[in-house]
Amino acid sequence: MKKKVTLYVNDPMGGRCASNLDAARRLGNELEIEVEVVAKSSREYGLEKDPPPCPSVAVDGRLVVKDGTIGYEELKAEILED
Repeated sequence: MKKKVTLYVNDPMGGRCASNLDAARRLGNELEIEVEVVAKSSREYGLEKDPPPCPSVAVDGRLVVKDGTIGYEELKAEILED
């Protein structure tokens, strides 16, 4: 089953956001995941009922990092968790 990783970002070119995106892209090549980037300025972010601060990371809708970054190994563990 394909997992969805959502990256909430202030600026997709910012350092913390780039760190999260790098980990997700590396895992995208290794595991079957879908990566979605939701910018704070986007319509999608505005439609969230309770949007997390940026940068944040969610796996299948479960927030795993709030206002921070996640490394490759930590994100991989979250994705593989049942």
